[in-house]
Amino acid sequence: DFKIRACKTGMLADPLRVKTVVKNLKQYDFGPLTVDPVMIAKGGAKLLSDDAISVVRDQLLPLADLVTPNLPEAEELTQMQITTEAEMEAAGHHLQSMGAKNVLVKGGHFSSDDEANDFVLLADGHSFWMTAKRKQTQNTHGTGDTISSCITAELAKGKSMEDALKIGKAYVEATIKQGINVGHGHGPLNHWAKIRSDNNEL
Repeated sequence: DFKIRACKTGMLADPLRVKTVVKNLKQYDFGPLTVDPVMIAKGGAKLLSDDAISVVRDQLLPLADLVTPNLPEAEELTQMQITTEAEMEAAGHHLQSMGAKNVLVKGGHFSSDDEANDFVLLADGHSFWMTAKRKQTQNTHGTGDTISSCITAELAKGKSMEDALKIGKAYVEATIKQGINVGHGHGPLNHWAKIRSDNNEL
């Protein structure tokens, strides 16, 4: 009843599911595709089988308008060690050479920094960094899912890739800064948060 204008993938678990997604993405137009390669959880647990990772790398990644790995996932996809910002940039270029048009390498796993710095490489070769001050909190569960979902929603609304990325970064920063306390351990983000630009709500 309505046209799907953008879509994203999440945790696909095994080769059968990855191949099924690939098959249908080739058959139907769902608009720009964000591949969130959910492979490794914040605590280090593997969320995708080894044989499925190769299918993501070889078959799903080349279909992506945007890929949004965290550092462990970028290391898994590129088979590179990433411990510096220069290595993040190199990984971004490598991911683009593997077929993804645009790349967001999320730097949140650098535990010693006062800032969360993400590297962006666009399809036209333009690159830039997105930076946010860290807030000391345990309520950061779902940051990767949230930023990729927000970016996808903004693309569906017609925003450019660069604008969608910047809005996604600002939104996740707001969900952490305007946090809520629910449960124990790593709590959720505040998805009711509002982002502001020039003192105006977006």
